[in-house]
Amino acid sequence: MLRFVGFLYLCFSGFLAGQQLEENFRAEPESQDSDESENDSEKSLAQRLLEERIEELKEELEKAESELARLVGHEQPNRKGVTYVSREDSGALVVVRSDNSSGSGFIARLKDKTFFVTNIHVLGAARGAELTTVNGEAIKLTPTAYVSKRRDLAIVPIDWSGRVLDISKSLNFDNVEIGESVTVMGNSSGANVTTRLDGVIRGIGPNEIEVSAEFVPGNSGSPIIHNELGVVIGIAAYLRDFRSDSKWTEGTEFNDIRCFGYRLDGAIEWQAVALDDLYRQAEAYALFEDRTEVMWNVSHQLRYESNLLTAYRDHDSLGHLYEDISSGFDWNRGTASPHNSKILGRFINQMMNESQNDVSETREQLKVDFYRRSFDRIVDYRETVRNNLSNFAERRL
Repeated sequence: MLRFVGFLYLCFSGFLAGQQLEENFRAEPESQDSDESENDSEKSLAQRLLEERIEELKEELEKAESELARLVGHEQPNRKGVTYVSREDSGALVVVRSDNSSGSGFIARLKDKTFFVTNIHVLGAARGAELTTVNGEAIKLTPTAYVSKRRDLAIVPIDWSGRVLDISKSLNFDNVEIGESVTVMGNSSGANVTTRLDGVIRGIGPNEIEVSAEFVPGNSGSPIIHNELGVVIGIAAYLRDFRSDSKWTEGTEFNDIRCFGYRLDGAIEWQAVALDDLYRQAEAYALFEDRTEVMWNVSHQLRYESNLLTAYRDHDSLGHLYEDISSGFDWNRGTASPHNSKILGRFINQMMNESQNDVSETREQLKVDFYRRSFDRIVDYRETVRNNLSNFAERRL
């Protein structure tokens, strides 16, 4: 920090000195003496060099001011007229934290009403969570939320008289274009502190935008702010890992982890839901997703590695399947032992049943479109689980 302050001082001092030299130089009266006329070319060259040096000092001063502002947590207005996110804007940022999850959000006005704005997946996991602005002010939610049917976007009316962020009513009308600079502000990695991530717009779709700002879990729900306009143009939502996605992206800027957000403009179809109902649906989906992940990992290891994962013996939902294995399996003999084969066969049959017995029940519980679509994307993995288990049983038992 002190290095940049010193650099700023030197640049500013040099700039003032340059200006004074320029004024003194220009204040000299023109001489009619023939001796002075012989030095015209030398003066012209000196003046040009001095003016160039003054411009360099101006640029160095701007860079020093920008870097110093970044280090202390806010930006100063750019001399070229660019509007940066101000310290006051951060008063509308909200940190969402609970024992099991964390995320971000912000306060904004939509249709002349004030809302807490975040992702559906952040709000759904916020039962019992603390919602506070970065200035430490608590946010109290009303009992009803409104969730988008097509986007991972949720809003909750709140009673609020503090700072709010402005949202772009139309990216098309505001002439938002690819390559323009943005800032993502929020709770990176759930660290419960506000971070600023700079980047540019990499893509614009009908419902989504892609940015180069490298946000991470915890930034979900953060506002994506257009630097020049000073308004929110999207909400940080999810990452996709394209590093091994396709040979066509290898060696390009798209062969990496890419960051996407949802637009907040356009025709958004809202669905009203009581917060308690949203929490229940989120918890039902989270349980189904967690169970699916465990089943898939166990079945995959059995089929392709002939390895029985025991790391899930204490799993809240599926740990009971390991009771016979923990008490009676002879690890020195493996499936060569009829006793072991019988225990392992019982384990596989029980997991096959588990892979089916919660599908219909979970589907019935999910009414919010976001969770129904998420469910539909992973339910087919249950069939893969059963195929993996059956394949292992046929080959080894």
